[in-house]
Amino acid sequence: MHQPAAPTRSTAATCSVLIVEDEYVIANDLRLLLLEAGYGVLGIADSVAEARLLLGQQPDIVLLDIYLKGNATGIDLAGTLAEADVPFIYISANDSPSVLEAVNATQPCGYIVKPFREKDVLMALEIGRYRHAHRVEVQLREEKTLQIALTEALAAPVPWSQKLLQGARLLQGPIGFDFMAVRYQHGADHFSYRYYRTGPDEYETLDEAAFYRLINVPAVQLPQLHGMFEALYEAPGCYNQQAYSDLCRQHPMLGSIAKTLRMTSALVMPVAVGAAHRFILSFFSRQPNAYRARHLALLDRLEQPVALTLERVLAFEEIARLSRQLQQEKSYLQEEVKTTANFEEIIGTSPCLLEVFNQVSQVAPTDSTVLILGESGTGKELFARALHNLSARRDKILVKLNCAALPAALIESELFGHERGAFTGAVDKRIGKFELAKGGTIFLDEIGEMPLELQAKLLRVLQEKEIERLGGNIPIRTDVRVLVATNRELEKEVSAGRFRMDLYFRLAVFPITLPPLRQRASDIPALATFFAQKAARKLGKSFKALSDRALQELQAYPWPGNIRELENVIEQSVILSDGQQPLVLGRPLTSSLFQPQAAPASPAGAPKCDAQPAQMPKDLLDIKQMQRETEREYILSVLVKTNGRVRGSGGAAELLKLKPTTLEYRMEKLGIRKTITTSESDR
Repeated sequence: MHQPAAPTRSTAATCSVLIVEDEYVIANDLRLLLLEAGYGVLGIADSVAEARLLLGQQPDIVLLDIYLKGNATGIDLAGTLAEADVPFIYISANDSPSVLEAVNATQPCGYIVKPFREKDVLMALEIGRYRHAHRVEVQLREEKTLQIALTEALAAPVPWSQKLLQGARLLQGPIGFDFMAVRYQHGADHFSYRYYRTGPDEYETLDEAAFYRLINVPAVQLPQLHGMFEALYEAPGCYNQQAYSDLCRQHPMLGSIAKTLRMTSALVMPVAVGAAHRFILSFFSRQPNAYRARHLALLDRLEQPVALTLERVLAFEEIARLSRQLQQEKSYLQEEVKTTANFEEIIGTSPCLLEVFNQVSQVAPTDSTVLILGESGTGKELFARALHNLSARRDKILVKLNCAALPAALIESELFGHERGAFTGAVDKRIGKFELAKGGTIFLDEIGEMPLELQAKLLRVLQEKEIERLGGNIPIRTDVRVLVATNRELEKEVSAGRFRMDLYFRLAVFPITLPPLRQRASDIPALATFFAQKAARKLGKSFKALSDRALQELQAYPWPGNIRELENVIEQSVILSDGQQPLVLGRPLTSSLFQPQAAPASPAGAPKCDAQPAQMPKDLLDIKQMQRETEREYILSVLVKTNGRVRGSGGAAELLKLKPTTLEYRMEKLGIRKTITTSESDR
């Protein structure tokens, strides 16, 4: 076994020794021996009382006799030395088993039997100093490990009750308790958890209500109990048997709780977190002298790192809380501002448009492929966005690709991606639009422009739900909803051999035909006013209203370019206007290079489109009123389909993708309940 080297004068000179010995001759011999060896002698005490006075000079080590003058023994002084973390070595002629047992319980650094030799004393001192230094090093490592474990437990993404329970388990070893309480305070905001030890590593977690039931405190006494806790938790404190008894006499309710739980000592440590938050840790034990100054010192050393961790955790929780609140407010505002069942980007009140809204509401919740048909400029992309926003994939991405805007050679790479080196210029691997839209929706506009060779690959995607990157040979599974749009008549394209028949039938699962603007005459005033206000904001101009003449021209024109053409005409008119007079059109609408297509025949039972244009709205409030009327008519049309049922499977709320409470609120606001006779209160 390795033995410490004999001390040199340089190492011994840094160590001061207190001699506690009531026999003068022995004490003096020890003093001379230590001075000769180079140690510093702080003093000689012949009683425990005198030794405690000399402890204020902070000796490095104590040579301690067991039997001294007075009633107190060296074993009694050992407890004080242990609290002060001062190493000590017994010097005694008594070696009876009972005495040795009491000596070992105090955990000394050594034991010298009288009579002793000089080398025995010097060797015992060196070994004692070595053991103490080693114990301090081990203690520091243990504290560091405890600190890391506590910060990890408190930072874990679990509820506070579980964070604090793990913290209680970690503190059980160094502190020891039968009952632990943690209270959090932040102004009027607070919470408390108590951990009642029921086994070696078993705890019963008590919230405030469970704790009050356990101690059987009536509700009328709760204010008194809270006041007592405030007084107890004001400052750090260590309360052993006598001090705890005095505390219980000062606070009778605490005495009642102590009697119920059989607690006889306590340890309290407030932890300040930032400027306004505070955690209070309190430990209770059934052992009469369970807590010492060293326990309080340990908690004091742990306070700063634990407080920093708690501050970060509370900051992250506050950010998360504000984020949730913001999201809730955003959702609420979205529900409030959305009209016509989430078609907030589409302006219109005509029966044709309402029928399209109804079709979108029916197919949007499914994953079916939708083919959006209609002339150029009818708003196919807006309806694709509405289909996505009303689907279960609304939280995922909507990826758009215009098949007519890219060269045929690049469409495949854009859709399916490519591997590195797949073609000249492919210096890096790239994912395509289908991979980008994973879990979401892909919208392929102008699908009629897609080359035939790519139509076969798109058909495979729809059938097999997998793709291959250009230059690759590994199939990649896809989870994408496909929406397509075209202004071509695909049946004619199939007959002419420019579009695959099998792909057409794959795409036309649920075709939706958008009505041209000339069939939506009642929507023109609202659309024109909206576009005029939008252009005026962009150009920094004022907009009063549309002139009567402009309105007449707008309603008489067949609009071959549909809504896109209308927006362009209005923006041009705003550019040319002075902003002080009612808006007139910037160019005549009497001629066009394009002839409008014949209106498709309406299916049996479909609502008829506008025969007469509606009156132009006077102002923004008038537009909002029209929107409310549109929303009301649309909700009524859905309620007719559901026989007035709002809630449940197949109810209006499900078809409209709204919460039942939100729909009922909108119905109340729009006065619909007065027109619906079917009661929902019992459904």
